[in-house]
Amino acid sequence: MALAVVRRDPLACFGAAVAGAVLGVLVALQPVIAVVVVLGAIAVWFVLARADLVLLAMIAALPWEAKLHYPSASLSTVKGIGASVMIAYAVRVMANRRTRVHLPALLAVVVGLAVWIAISMIAASDPSESVEKLIRWCLFVAFFFLVTQLVDTRREIRRALRWFATSVTIAAIYALWGFLVGHSGSRVAGPLEDPNDFAYLLATALPIVAYLIGADRRRRWFWAAGFVLIAIAMLATFSRGALVGIGALVIWGVVTRRVPLWTVLAGLGAVAVVAALAFTVWRPVLEKALHQKSNIAQHNVESREAFWAAAIKLTERHPLTGVGPGRFPKEALPLLRNNPEELEKPVTHNSYLEIMSENGVPALLLFFAYLVVAWSLLQRSGRAAREAGDEDGRRLATALQASLLIAIVSATFLSEELTSPFWLLGGLAVVLAREWDRAYSEEPATDPASAPGAHAVPA
Repeated sequence: MALAVVRRDPLACFGAAVAGAVLGVLVALQPVIAVVVVLGAIAVWFVLARADLVLLAMIAALPWEAKLHYPSASLSTVKGIGASVMIAYAVRVMANRRTRVHLPALLAVVVGLAVWIAISMIAASDPSESVEKLIRWCLFVAFFFLVTQLVDTRREIRRALRWFATSVTIAAIYALWGFLVGHSGSRVAGPLEDPNDFAYLLATALPIVAYLIGADRRRRWFWAAGFVLIAIAMLATFSRGALVGIGALVIWGVVTRRVPLWTVLAGLGAVAVVAALAFTVWRPVLEKALHQKSNIAQHNVESREAFWAAAIKLTERHPLTGVGPGRFPKEALPLLRNNPEELEKPVTHNSYLEIMSENGVPALLLFFAYLVVAWSLLQRSGRAAREAGDEDGRRLATALQASLLIAIVSATFLSEELTSPFWLLGGLAVVLAREWDRAYSEEPATDPASAPGAHAVPA
């Protein structure tokens, strides 16, 4: 049989012999280098063979992006992981021509947005200043694409959500430890530099963790503890933007009856009890933080109004292409002379105004189209699950919708268009809708245990 393999592919056999000879020489002359080469080869093989697992690593790493600026902020670890996944996926497609490349309609919207942002950079007065933010846009566009290609079944959706939720839970523990024990600051910021950004991440994770409490029964207590820790960390950020998103979720859930009233009351009650306990044990720390937050609250409101007014003025000057990706801080400074806070790099504190002022009105319309289509896909998946009597599918669609709603509302007060929630949720919306389309077209699912209509199973 081995002789047949050699005759069928002598070139591969020759390459293996050469590689073995080189490795043998390295072992004899430089054993350490040989070990490094072997480990590097194993790592390359793993990346190429299991692109789906590397994607999960990227999902888990994104909440820690600010701590992973190695070797530099421009060439960070997260960008390296993203490039590795893209290369691995490209190799898979070229090696196996039967690999199906999914081209959902939402991908056309995302590609159109990326193209327009590139045009915005070209039209900017100094395109070199926009390169770094354009790379970030490309990172998340690629992330969205890879999620739609490498996640294919409901079981894989749950696996992606578990990795994301676990990463956020660890981030919450890390943040609370630094805040309560290490006294790292007046507000919880975790692995991110800005407490508001961290609050946004935590808030969008809450509905996902709530879904996992019911869907992942073997780890139910872990997810219940994670829900409480994430909620406490979110409250300790003292971010009003995240709380507005949670408030919008509560109203939407009760009005549409997507979330039972007793569930909302139980969640609020649990958070209230833990918060009361926290004020009892760590009262001096929390009172100091609240005092500092109250002192700057009015200034924050005035600053946001100034930033929003500057974004609108910049849009009036450049309605089609904006001032260029990442150029809002520089272009807005001359318009912020009456701003109560002196900042070197002001942030818009509104995702939609930031996109519009930096990339033009067409970019904002494309981003709105992305959100509307993603919401519609989740709405359709939830309706299909209800009609099929699939309770797990209904809860999954509701959880993703709830997270997306928090993301959309909170982004009105925070600049979060280039963070993982928007793009992960949109990608998973495509995958979930595709599963139902496959069921209706009577195409066999690749994972029978996670086919539409199947109940939640531990995965």
